[in-house]
Amino acid sequence: MSVSAEQKNEIITHSYKSSCCRRAMLSGMLFAKGRAEGKTVTLSLEKQQYADFSAKLIREFYTKDAEIFRFSKGGRSINLSFDSPAAAKLIEDIGDLGDLEEYTVCNIITQKCKGCISAFLRGVFLASGRLSDPKKQFSLEFTLGERTEIFAKILRDLDMNPLISHKKSGTTLYFRKGDEIENFYGHAGLNGLVFTIIETKIKSLARRESQRYLNCVTSNLGRMAAVSERQVSIISRLDELQLLSSLPEELEETARLKLRYPDLPLSALASQMTPAISKSGLSHRLKKIEEVGARLLKLSDGK
Repeated sequence: MSVSAEQKNEIITHSYKSSCCRRAMLSGMLFAKGRAEGKTVTLSLEKQQYADFSAKLIREFYTKDAEIFRFSKGGRSINLSFDSPAAAKLIEDIGDLGDLEEYTVCNIITQKCKGCISAFLRGVFLASGRLSDPKKQFSLEFTLGERTEIFAKILRDLDMNPLISHKKSGTTLYFRKGDEIENFYGHAGLNGLVFTIIETKIKSLARRESQRYLNCVTSNLGRMAAVSERQVSIISRLDELQLLSSLPEELEETARLKLRYPDLPLSALASQMTPAISKSGLSHRLKKIEEVGARLLKLSDGK
């Protein structure tokens, strides 16, 4: 089951005790996908269970039994049709304000409690929303046709920043960032999904930090291996030319130990010295061996 379907099933199976919130949710669905012709209202939804849920709300608030059907040609949506002057007026009023700035959610619903706006947003999502799996991609989209700009205005009033895409296939309102999707679902009161998004973001951040650390360690190991290889090469060349004895006593001892244990980590190699020295002390000696050894090899090559 898709994440969208899971969320929509959660919406229709939730127990809504306040009748004002149930009405606001139905208004959200009619806003998103309702069409009116005279007093006849048609509501298009994706699945039978959403239609059955909507039919119960229509019966509750408009005292009408909705006919549920599919169009004989084309389209996979489930449609509900019922006669209601009140519902038809709600839909017609959406397009009557003219000036976009006049639109607020209160033009569409009668807000009687703090949960009404959340219920309205759930209704819009149930009828027209699509959510991708947050574990794979952050994407929340709404297909609302000519009501897209109105919904965008409503969301902006709630401190959200939706984007709008105009294509030949239609107009889409969408969010692509986890924070923005989290904000929408927080306003819609779908806290389970909010926690899922937060968990996904935390895991993603942990993976990035882990990869960054691994890259850093790998880079350091590579750099250390290159340095060690260069030092062993110089010491081996000095040994071949019998020039190790030309080094100061402590550097000669260090060089011979490095040649004997070329792959030993610095800390372990330092403990093999007599007397034992610190890791930083050993590192300093090896750098000195490189410098002195390079000069000796240059002099030897010049003979």
